[in-house]
Amino acid sequence: MHMRWKPALFSFSVLFALGGSLAVHAQNKPTPAQIEKADFYFRNNNFAQALPLYQQLDGAQPNDPVTNYRIGVCLLHTPEQETRAIPPLEVATRSKDPKVPAKVHQHLGEAYHLAYRFEEAIASFTRYQSLTAKSDPRSTELERQLQTSRVAQRLMRDTVQVYIQNLGAPINSPATEYGPVISADESVLMYTTLKSSIDKATAVRTETEDILIAQKEADAWGAPRSIGLNTKSNIGSVGLSPDGQRLLLYVGGRNANNGDLFISQLTGRQWGAPVKLNGKVNSSYQENSGSVTPDEKTLYFSSNRPGGLGGYDVYRATKNDRGEWDHVVNLGAPVNSRYDEDAPFIHPDRKTLYFSANGRNSMGGNDVFRSVYENGTWSVPSNLGYPINTVHNDYFFVLSADGKKGYFSSNRPGGQGGQDLYFLGIPEEQGIVPLTMMKGRVIAGDRPVPTRIRVIDRQSKEVIKNVYHPNRETGQYLIIFPPGRNYDMVIEAEGFLPQVVNIHVPNQNYFYELYQEIYLKAIMKAGKVVGQEIVVKNIFEDVEKNQAQFDPAKFGKNNLDLYELMDNIIASSDSVALDYLLTLMYAKTSPSLQEAPSEPMRGTYYYEDNKGKLLPLTVDGQTVYALPTLSQVKAQAGELAEDDAKPAPDKGKVDITAQTEIKPNLTYVFHFDSDKVELGREAIPELEKLYEYLRKYPAYGIRVSGFADADGTSERNHRISEQRARQVAQYMTGKGIGAQRVVAKGYGQAPEAAKATTEAEKRRFRITEITVLEVTKLK
Repeated sequence: MHMRWKPALFSFSVLFALGGSLAVHAQNKPTPAQIEKADFYFRNNNFAQALPLYQQLDGAQPNDPVTNYRIGVCLLHTPEQETRAIPPLEVATRSKDPKVPAKVHQHLGEAYHLAYRFEEAIASFTRYQSLTAKSDPRSTELERQLQTSRVAQRLMRDTVQVYIQNLGAPINSPATEYGPVISADESVLMYTTLKSSIDKATAVRTETEDILIAQKEADAWGAPRSIGLNTKSNIGSVGLSPDGQRLLLYVGGRNANNGDLFISQLTGRQWGAPVKLNGKVNSSYQENSGSVTPDEKTLYFSSNRPGGLGGYDVYRATKNDRGEWDHVVNLGAPVNSRYDEDAPFIHPDRKTLYFSANGRNSMGGNDVFRSVYENGTWSVPSNLGYPINTVHNDYFFVLSADGKKGYFSSNRPGGQGGQDLYFLGIPEEQGIVPLTMMKGRVIAGDRPVPTRIRVIDRQSKEVIKNVYHPNRETGQYLIIFPPGRNYDMVIEAEGFLPQVVNIHVPNQNYFYELYQEIYLKAIMKAGKVVGQEIVVKNIFEDVEKNQAQFDPAKFGKNNLDLYELMDNIIASSDSVALDYLLTLMYAKTSPSLQEAPSEPMRGTYYYEDNKGKLLPLTVDGQTVYALPTLSQVKAQAGELAEDDAKPAPDKGKVDITAQTEIKPNLTYVFHFDSDKVELGREAIPELEKLYEYLRKYPAYGIRVSGFADADGTSERNHRISEQRARQVAQYMTGKGIGAQRVVAKGYGQAPEAAKATTEAEKRRFRITEITVLEVTKLK
């Protein structure tokens, strides 16, 4: 596409030099002429040519601080070798040699940041800041680097529960792939590929962009093919109409700072020649990416034309009655800033805008942000978080209409070359406000009973507003409340003493339902009421429940419809409308509580003994005398004490392979390489076995425990172990396993890890353990 998005590219001779230099050091001492040549390359930022010469010098004269400083800088500018700069730069920072510049602390901070060692990065940047005058022009950039490390540290603590996967072959290749666009039905994927070749006779490099198309075949992408729009200019895919018939393109201009947006029409199986967008969208500057609303009447695009807030800004254009694009406006703050905002994508809901930016709250490089248009204004953009964003470049983000699947390009390590395309799987209902809706009914004997229900937040002591009282004829009620809290449900049923039932709603990342039935019964003796009994049955509707019986996609839509109905109930202020909405909600099918997976809560109270003594309870400023609270007993809820929740040391553990048979109450072990937190390709078949087991048996979940070896600081080991555990958790939740069925925690350095001395011994402790347990036993 345009030069700004291309990754650093190196000539064949440079890559050959890198390949040899990274493997071994030459033993011969460099001549003064070679050292002078290395310094010449270094001063001219030709780091790839300088690196092997400096490594040769280091082999002959180890630990020279100046040589190590320059090796570190060279590695910092070598793709996928950046973190290898840490050891030589650390050698240089420990030296007092005046020839080592103070900037070594900044470079070391950059290397730490790329290694996700943010505490050390902040310390290094702060050290360099103390050596730099505030008036120094570099101080602004240094402050930005400090802010970036702080943001990255925060985002890593709040990892997003999604599933990220490299699309792999045949979509990705050793070349560069970027700019994915998808049709509304997700059957067509189009993207740009950048390939380079070298003329053997002239050694001249040629870079060629092409747009490829792939069709989905049985849930997998088929082999891509060119759409045949090869031009003499840079060309790239930008957007696709919902029906997949019109392709929005970027076509480069006569110089590096000029490029416009074009459209190509599909006729039969042939894409037509690109036609430049009419109206006021294009200028004499760069218009390099864009996205059109489903009705094709509004275009969001990026441009570096004068008059913006920074480098590239996001603009909006509307189509007039003549079919021309006019009324072009800069979206302004808070979407745009003094940095670059690029690659906009407007979701089919027409109000959610995604774009890439390299400033403000970025983890580093380009990150993907989201802004929502509400009440005539755009919200402050929010970073989509890790692992969608990384310390590398992540951009060209697009999202499916149902909000469950996304595609983007990234140059993060572990790809097949340059930028690769990645798939993003979002758990069911992620992004929807994670409310819990409890629907149920109160029954006395065999019929409903007039009842008043009030719900109190135990922590805040506040009464929950969205409580819809039981219908006198059916006994049905509806309660909507936030998750992650303890509630007391005060039940005042006609003919019974007030009853309090404690309900704990676990934290979750999506909206789900709790079905409940409350049975009240009077205890009679000699024709007289001497007490009362209560039985409470609960069941959570899980995404995976009865998976074999229905289509998960339809179930997801049902949940979305349910959520919208719930939203309307909350917003309703008309009693007639509210009754109608509640009738619709109650009419929706509920699961049979005869199949509840856990034992019901029971309470028997005799009025004459202490257990039946009424206790005062403040409800909305009033004192209510109620029977003692009925709570979920720990043993009944399947909760474990904190000590029990910690994994048992090396007992009943299995190194999982593709042939391993999954069984409950066993612990399966995954190994990681040093400093690595990403799941390797070889781990996917094993994880798939676990996923299939969880999908087949919804009563089971997994407890994921991450560990690290003894190398590094305690903070570093805890961070790595946490990331390793979350990688597994994100894989499962990203494929639709409910978040309440996956518990993940990092424990830092593994027990006995300090005794390991060899690499083989250390590897035994760089692990993630996965224990398969009943959901009721997870903590």
